[in-house]
Amino acid sequence: MRIFLRYFAAALLWLTGLAGAAAQGPAGFEAFYEGPTNVNLGGRPVVADIALYADMKAAERGDLRIALVTDVTPFIEETEQDLKNWVATNQNRCGERWHAGEPYIGFPAGALRLALYIELSVWNCGWNGKADPSRFALEGGKIDLTLNYYVEDGKLQASLGDFSIAEKTGVSKYLPLEFVTRQALLGELKKLNNNPKFYRAPRPLFGEGFVYESIGAVVDENEHVIITARYKGAGAREKLTRIADKTRKDGITQMKN
Repeated sequence: MRIFLRYFAAALLWLTGLAGAAAQGPAGFEAFYEGPTNVNLGGRPVVADIALYADMKAAERGDLRIALVTDVTPFIEETEQDLKNWVATNQNRCGERWHAGEPYIGFPAGALRLALYIELSVWNCGWNGKADPSRFALEGGKIDLTLNYYVEDGKLQASLGDFSIAEKTGVSKYLPLEFVTRQALLGELKKLNNNPKFYRAPRPLFGEGFVYESIGAVVDENEHVIITARYKGAGAREKLTRIADKTRKDGITQMKN
């Protein structure tokens, strides 16, 4: 299940990953930055069209509210291709051979749902590695899980919701695979929630004192996934100009937090 855990971790990064064309901002907010932007979150550098919006009336009172809106559909497609490439290059004549079905990705309210059939077969070529390969073991199952995401004390967090494994093959039919995989997922979530690169606002927002207020995803009529991340901070309205200038010059990044 290692490749699934990698895919799962990449899916969580979609919550803060930025790619594609920016969409409309929240009602009452005005755009103060738009355009192609260098983005590096989780070690994947891209150029993304993003937009930053602000509540200008609140900004006059020193209450800074920013919304970052973007389309992450291309990033999702790239991550799906990463999974396919990994499976295609891990087909050993003697050893492990992986197979994965087409992933299902959905965005129920306040959550991310993933469903993926994954299979591992182990092949043996005898003690000297020269015999015809014969299958030694087979493990597989369709994993279906929901990840709930939320903001707590200004930090982005994620928790495991619904979880099941069906269509099990091999020894998995008889072993408590759900328990083992659930524990592995909970371990990954714990590490993720304690990782500043996940829970902090990206730069330049973090450096200007902003924290998460909320985050959400919707699928539009063109089946594009639109992420809206909202942040809150305090200070003079001029801080918005500084954020726009830094975004234009240095881009959006989590790498130096």
